[in-house]
Amino acid sequence: MSALENTLQIEIKLEKEKTNQALLKDHVEKYSELTQSMSKILNSFEQRLGKLEHTILPVYNITKNLQKQQQNLDSTLQCMEQVLSHYDASQDVCNLIHQGPSEGNISSFLDGLNKLKRAKDYFLNNNPQSVELENVTSLFNNGCETLNNHFKSLLKKHNAPLKPVDLLDMIYIEEDSSNEDCPSIKQVPPSAREELNVIAQWLDNNLRREYVQIFGDERSEVIMRSLQNLKDHQKSGSWGNEPLRTRHGYGRAETGVKKTTSARLQQIFERKANKMFMKASQTLGQSAGLAMRKNSSFGDILAAEEYGNDNDQELEKYLVLLLGLQKLLVWERQLLNDIVPSSRHNEVFTRLSQPSIEMVVKDAEQITSKVMRSIGRKEWSAALGIFSALKHVQILQPDIDRICDSTQKQQLSGVLNRLQQTASKALEQFIDSVRNDAGGSGMVSMTSSTISYGGGSNVPRDATVYELTSNTIWFLEQLQEHCDTIGSLLQTESIYTNDLDRIASQKALTIEQKNKALLGIYVRKVLAELNYTIATKSEQYSDTATKQLFKLNNTHYILKSLQRSSLIEIVALTEHDCERRYQKMIQDLKKAYLSSWSKMLSFIHPLDDMPRPINGKVKDKERATIKDRFSNFNKELDEAVKIQRAISVPDVLLREGIKRDNTEHIVPKYNAFFEGYSDVQFSKNIDKYVKYRPSDVTTMLNSFFDDTV
Repeated sequence: MSALENTLQIEIKLEKEKTNQALLKDHVEKYSELTQSMSKILNSFEQRLGKLEHTILPVYNITKNLQKQQQNLDSTLQCMEQVLSHYDASQDVCNLIHQGPSEGNISSFLDGLNKLKRAKDYFLNNNPQSVELENVTSLFNNGCETLNNHFKSLLKKHNAPLKPVDLLDMIYIEEDSSNEDCPSIKQVPPSAREELNVIAQWLDNNLRREYVQIFGDERSEVIMRSLQNLKDHQKSGSWGNEPLRTRHGYGRAETGVKKTTSARLQQIFERKANKMFMKASQTLGQSAGLAMRKNSSFGDILAAEEYGNDNDQELEKYLVLLLGLQKLLVWERQLLNDIVPSSRHNEVFTRLSQPSIEMVVKDAEQITSKVMRSIGRKEWSAALGIFSALKHVQILQPDIDRICDSTQKQQLSGVLNRLQQTASKALEQFIDSVRNDAGGSGMVSMTSSTISYGGGSNVPRDATVYELTSNTIWFLEQLQEHCDTIGSLLQTESIYTNDLDRIASQKALTIEQKNKALLGIYVRKVLAELNYTIATKSEQYSDTATKQLFKLNNTHYILKSLQRSSLIEIVALTEHDCERRYQKMIQDLKKAYLSSWSKMLSFIHPLDDMPRPINGKVKDKERATIKDRFSNFNKELDEAVKIQRAISVPDVLLREGIKRDNTEHIVPKYNAFFEGYSDVQFSKNIDKYVKYRPSDVTTMLNSFFDDTV
């Protein structure tokens, strides 16, 4: 049963497959018929397409040639129109060029110039011998000249110099004013700046560089006139007393704010110095030993109460002028950026700044020459003014470097070099003046703000502190305010750097300490000359005691002044035992002074060679000896009292110490002599010889250094 079923199923499947095979064969036959039919259709289409191409292609080629001819004709007509426009250019823009540009409508004039430029280029390349080239070139040049004149007149319209009070206010109120506060920017409105920029760009693109000279000359005149007005204002009676104006209320004086020029300058340079300090601190850090220090007490020539010297006022005015120039150049640089193409900035800026820079350099030469004449007259406050001015110019130098090119920096560095040379010469001449005073060249006299030499060369009658000494110390004390400035000057001289190298080899020094050490070396040299001069001058006194007291007064004054002013610490950097050396000098001078009593004491001490009284009696020959001893002692004592009562010892402690030393040195010896011989019958008139009791001698010694007693 199972086999029969399998056979039946197989037969059924076989029939089914036969049916499918017959159906597939039928489909294949139909697809073959369709393929043949499609092949016939494609062959027929290909034949027809070939016939069409053979018919249409000649027509296409003919049409293409016609189109090309049409394009050539159009191009020719276009070129002819352009050529004809070049021939007509002169006539078309002639009236426009002769009328010139009008402010606020420069584009039409530039379009006319561009048309002439194209015509000129055409004739130059295609017909250089034509009359038309000459016509368009002449008209184009006239147009460029007219454009330059318009550029110049537009600049002149807005080139009024700054009023001195406005310039001063902008200097005093804010160094870093923003662009909208720039007077030069505000003088030239945006529309004018834009028009000037368009003109400058066109002229530069067309190789017409006359605008460089025009802009430079016109803006140079503005700077020069502004600075000259400032200089004229400085000569007026109102200089230094202008009311301070607020930045945001420009043109209105701020109520209750009135500062001297000196005080305002002081604030400006303090701010600049503090900015430099902060910048240096951020860059180098505190560990680098910065030479720059924040200084809130610029106690120099800018202090109003110290300001009265003509040279100092000249230097103050010059600093204001230099600040004004720096401010004006900053503003001109900003205006330059808005108008002139960047490729011409350096050339134009050099031209506009050159005259004003030359003026301030020349002024610096005149001022320093005047200061040198003052220094030649031994007016040393002028030197202090130079140190202060030098310090402030050094502070201002980075601002100048930021706005100037290398040539201008080199020119302005002439101001710095001139000040440095003058300051160095002042230091050198001061040493010479102290040294030459020993030869009697003159005695120093000092007023409240100046030091000058008078005509005399005599030492003071009362042997008090010599004016040269007090004024030398005064000058050295003032130098502490300028330690960094003087250090930078002295580090260029080998005589100082050699000593500095010796000091630096012993211990590491910061920049600040190096400057102090250099100043200390200078102070030490001055003191050495002063000590020699004092010793030389003391020889003008006839008696030994006065000589020693003169030297003692001056040496003691020097030491106390060094200690009081902290100069001793500066000198100690170069000579650690300076204080001890001066103390030893004082002790040696005290001993030398006490030794001046040796002649007088020789009459009463020692007593070994004196007669020995027996029961109060001595021999006739011995009486004469005792008389001579008492008489000579009295004479020497009276003479000493007469001389030394008129001597002055200003320092109380020194004066009382000398009196005490005198008493301890003389009275005990005289007391022994007095007790031994005052009761001896060596004369019928004892009172004539025994004039003074020991207490009287004490009183007389205590009356020294007081001519009122």
